[in-house]
Amino acid sequence: MLELFKTENLKFSKEYNLDSTIDSFVHIPILIAAAAGLILFILLLLSKIRNTSKVSFVFYLAIGVSIAGLLYTYKNRQIMYLVVTFLLSEFLLIIYAFVLAVSDPKKRAQKKNQKEKEQNSDADAITKEAIEQIKEKYSDIISINRDLVTKAAGFFSSEDAMSAFLQYFDKLLLEKTGADGCAVLLYDEFDDVLAVKSLEGKFPPPYKLPEDLPHKPIRVETNFKFSQFAVSGNIFGDIFTAGKPVNIAEPNAKNSPVFQNEPEEFLKCGPYLFIPMQQDGENIALVCISRAAGQEPFTQDEMNDACTIVEAASTALRPLNSFIAFTEHAELTKEGDIATKFQKALLPEKMPVINKLSIGKYSMPAENVCGDYYDIIPSRKERITFIMGDVAGKGMNSLIIMAMIRAMFRLVSNTNKSSATLLEWVNRAICSEKNGMDHFASVSLINYNSIDNTAQVATSGTNPVLFYSAAEGTIKKISIDCEPIGVEKTTEYKDIDLTLNAGDILISCTDGVLECLNENGVQYSLNNLTNVIKANCKLSGKDIANKVKDSIKKFCGTTQQYDDQSLLVVKIQG
Repeated sequence: MLELFKTENLKFSKEYNLDSTIDSFVHIPILIAAAAGLILFILLLLSKIRNTSKVSFVFYLAIGVSIAGLLYTYKNRQIMYLVVTFLLSEFLLIIYAFVLAVSDPKKRAQKKNQKEKEQNSDADAITKEAIEQIKEKYSDIISINRDLVTKAAGFFSSEDAMSAFLQYFDKLLLEKTGADGCAVLLYDEFDDVLAVKSLEGKFPPPYKLPEDLPHKPIRVETNFKFSQFAVSGNIFGDIFTAGKPVNIAEPNAKNSPVFQNEPEEFLKCGPYLFIPMQQDGENIALVCISRAAGQEPFTQDEMNDACTIVEAASTALRPLNSFIAFTEHAELTKEGDIATKFQKALLPEKMPVINKLSIGKYSMPAENVCGDYYDIIPSRKERITFIMGDVAGKGMNSLIIMAMIRAMFRLVSNTNKSSATLLEWVNRAICSEKNGMDHFASVSLINYNSIDNTAQVATSGTNPVLFYSAAEGTIKKISIDCEPIGVEKTTEYKDIDLTLNAGDILISCTDGVLECLNENGVQYSLNNLTNVIKANCKLSGKDIANKVKDSIKKFCGTTQQYDDQSLLVVKIQG
């Protein structure tokens, strides 16, 4: 029986070799094993990538060898390849297991910890280096922030705390940026304008100068110091409204917002840096920095430093503004009461009775302002002088300047000089005063000749003079806006000569009349004033003034006004 099995088995082996056996039976489990190994390899690889567990490289290698052996065995139909593959895999795993069995886990942990410490140490060194670089870069800025707050607090006792602080701020910016000029424009919410509050160094105007302004350094600088700009339609207003810093490297480029005035050398523009100053998300000022023509543009680092200093100044201004508001209110309340009494004493108590003339007036001082003044002076036998003035400033300051101007006009009016000449005399006298106060005033002066029934008008500043012609039934503004008294000694004013007839009316007023506001923030305007005068032209001067008064009260209602309102009406009798 045994012999028979051996014989049959031999026959089977001869008829069917191992390759045919593999082809018949073994290929299925070989493929399944290869697929399972591949899945295992992918799963281990995903674990490594996602860092869900730690898998040794030995496992990857062993599985990879096994998969390669299975696939090679299937392809070549030789089971020896499979045996060798598994032997190699087992050998690799045995070595790995031996290492794990005989090695010290503590040493492995120590080695691992040491490596992590070295990595952490390198990271700490990098971090410390970065911190030191930051400290070195910004230590100066931190010091500046502290100094600005300290300076602002120190200026609390100054007579003009804001001017003192801005002057220090301007010089600091010039020092840190290497600029040649710096100006700060503060936003006036009430008038919705940007007003120049400080100027340091040389700042060529990047806007178009007035046509009638002489191109002289002192005239240009003075004009800029006392300028106001709308919050749109000009380089300052547009940048302020946008609320983002602007670095202008090439002022004469095609699309540059800078306007280049010609041809004087001191007017040539160089690089500019404009930085809006903000508080609580609202723009409160515009900081302007300039370099001379031909100088290098501001770098990004210089711009960043300037922005940081501006931000620090904004923080420092918070307590300073609160202090200024408090002290101003207290001082104005005290000074205003005194100034109001003196203002009333300086104004004509009663309107004089003058042959051929019917005179009316309207005066409404705003609380603690005291900036308006009017006067009627029988200066010569044939001449009567009418003066309407609007003095800059508030309280006692404006009162002092008002008294000075009033006294000067009363001294010079008793001459035969023209209206423009009288303005020029007073202007030179006021410009000569060095009392540390703003001493500017808009003045309209009317010299009426009772003999030949003529009038000569001259104006400084913005006080309007209106002329109603009874013959034509028209009313028009005849005054010309020009520089106020107190700006420049050499300013020349112009005479406007009129021949008057019965029923003609001359009207002069301050801007408080035209700019008074109703509850909707709308101004009374020149148009409303002229309509009232035309509608009541048949009345006396006094009655016309009262009609204007009633019209303003009806228009403004109970809305608080912040400027004096003054009006003179001079009507020619028949």
